[in-house]
Amino acid sequence: MSTVTAQIALRFAAASRASADELLAPLRLSPDLGRAEALNVSVPVSAYYDMLERAAPPDDLGLPLRYGASVRPEDFGAMGLALKTAMTIREALERVVRYIVVLSDSLEYRLHATEGGASFRLLARPGDRRGARIANEGALAALITLLRQIADEPVDPVSVRFRHGGPVSDAQHRELFRCPVHFEADTDALDFDGATLATKARLGDEGLSAFLLAQLETLREQHVDRSIAASVRGAVTDALCDGPPSRDAIARRLGMSERTLHRRLAEQGLSFRAIADQARREVAEQLLALTGHSLAEVAFLTGFSDQSAFSRAFKRWVGQTPGAFRQAASTAPTG
Repeated sequence: MSTVTAQIALRFAAASRASADELLAPLRLSPDLGRAEALNVSVPVSAYYDMLERAAPPDDLGLPLRYGASVRPEDFGAMGLALKTAMTIREALERVVRYIVVLSDSLEYRLHATEGGASFRLLARPGDRRGARIANEGALAALITLLRQIADEPVDPVSVRFRHGGPVSDAQHRELFRCPVHFEADTDALDFDGATLATKARLGDEGLSAFLLAQLETLREQHVDRSIAASVRGAVTDALCDGPPSRDAIARRLGMSERTLHRRLAEQGLSFRAIADQARREVAEQLLALTGHSLAEVAFLTGFSDQSAFSRAFKRWVGQTPGAFRQAASTAPTG
């Protein structure tokens, strides 16, 4: 299950025109939660999207911009300090790319070279949820705000792009980003020229950076090492009654793109099919051993179109037919 740090949820709730207490209650968070504690608490990304949809009714298009304008580097702990001590804007962006997982594993950034500059792209989060679109706008609005706070000179993108449709007027967006804003684009991105990327940070410090980056590496390893396999297995189990679990559908349940899911599994030498088969096998074995469901019902509950397909798969997994497995389980000694 993908998560986001509670600190981001608290910041969004504070920027909303709705009651922060009411927004945060379903997440079991209090507006009074301290920053240090909030950075160590995670909330499911689906619940986070739910909160954003409640926080921003359709007539309030400014929430992600108010959130973005409100953030400070100090809000994000070691990550924020690492941005402040980067030597240049490019280096700060590179740090976001590498360490964003410390704050949320629901999105992924990449810095793509372009003619004369670079495009900082947000690659994950499904665009079919309004909460995800609010989160995407807020992420890029927050980033440009943070870069301006750490820079020695003004930082303005060449352009900003969003995949989703835009408002009737983009005046609020142009006021915050201070550049052309393009909606219904092919990506979510901030585009920078080379001069802006080379802008010095006011507090650039290589020695302090080395210390902070060592801390962030440790935090990153802890987050990356949280078993993506367990998250996928749980999501597959929950989705079995809807039919054969597809990688795209499971990625959406986990709040990430299919590409991000594939990359994270590949990094650990895992395959989606193997994990999905393991989940289906475990559920099938439990249903056969512990319930009186018919074989046809077990087939349905494990996402198979019919009993024969289930029987073939089960024999491949276990080396026995479902009936033989049930017979053996019923005669096995207990205690």
